[in-house]
Amino acid sequence: MDRKSFKAPVTVYLKDSREFRVICDLANASDFLFDHWAGNDSPDWTFAMNKCSAAMMGKAPADEARTALIAATKAAGMQINCEVSLP
Repeated sequence: MDRKSFKAPVTVYLKDSREFRVICDLANASDFLFDHWAGNDSPDWTFAMNKCSAAMMGKAPADEARTALIAATKAAGMQINCEVSLP
């Protein structure tokens, strides 16, 4: 699978804030949405999954999926850090 990297990673802190995930590409984003999301049925979750799928198929830019992931994590009340950038 083409991993299609994000321009900048997203660090998501899980509920206890001791554990986190660094999401740097579409595969990480999709895995995170499936594996670390309670009740995978909110509109924000669905939108983020659809954006990841579209980007994996080349029908949307990877950074649109990143933006949808950020919005979904914020809507779910998760703590994130988007300030790290890759060269």
